[in-house]
Amino acid sequence: MSQLNSSSNIVLLCCAAIVALGATASAADLPAVKAPPMLPPPLPIESWTGFFIGAGGGMSSLNNKFSALPGPDPTSPGISATFDGLGAVGSFATLSAGYDYQVTPALVVGAFGDYDFHQVKSSINVDIAAIPVSARGQISADRQWSVGGRLGYLTSPSTLVFLSGGYTQLGLSNITATVSGPFPAISVVAGVPRISGGFIGAGIETKLTSNVSLRAEYRYNSFGSGQVNLPNVAGVNANDFVSARIEPTLQVVKACELPVLTQRSALADMCLNPSFT
Repeated sequence: MSQLNSSSNIVLLCCAAIVALGATASAADLPAVKAPPMLPPPLPIESWTGFFIGAGGGMSSLNNKFSALPGPDPTSPGISATFDGLGAVGSFATLSAGYDYQVTPALVVGAFGDYDFHQVKSSINVDIAAIPVSARGQISADRQWSVGGRLGYLTSPSTLVFLSGGYTQLGLSNITATVSGPFPAISVVAGVPRISGGFIGAGIETKLTSNVSLRAEYRYNSFGSGQVNLPNVAGVNANDFVSARIEPTLQVVKACELPVLTQRSALADMCLNPSFT
């Protein structure tokens, strides 16, 4: 009986060995299974959302429109005046700060504030034939601040074309002039107030790096008129005879370099990079 059991065990071991050898041979015949290739990390998407500051400069063209009407004194004669030399071209430096928000992959909105330091002077020649009096002087634009917004369209991930508009205020120097007439020539100063208005503009901005961009913009600034405070001439208050107002317009072309202070990760923005998986 023991011999029978021993023989049975030997047979079972032989069968197991044959099965194992067959399985090994079958596995060797199968093709090798390769691991799936590693996908490259997703490329970053340019985002225009963030706070920015900037500095730059440009050229400006100033045009001053003057009007002169008879003064409030009912006995004053109807005086007409002719004006010449009211335009000028100069340069300026600018500081800018604001915030942009990328609404869609192609649309950007923003708000900003600018402060400009102008260097533009305009000569003024005034002739009043009825008195007769003539004046030769000058006026200059010095400082201007603006607040506004812009709406832009991305022609590429790194280039934005935009329209802008907003509110602005311009500081003009007092008018300094030499007045001559039927009296010895004298030097006078006429006071000019700060004048407010609005502006519209258009421009283009392109990213130099992920955090620095270069902006070029044209703006047309139109201001309301302001009362000019005329001086006393030969002991006579000129405001009693002439009511003078000034209405400037200013055209500027500016370029700014704009470092971005804070920038949102575009890959984390589901609006700009939606995922449905």
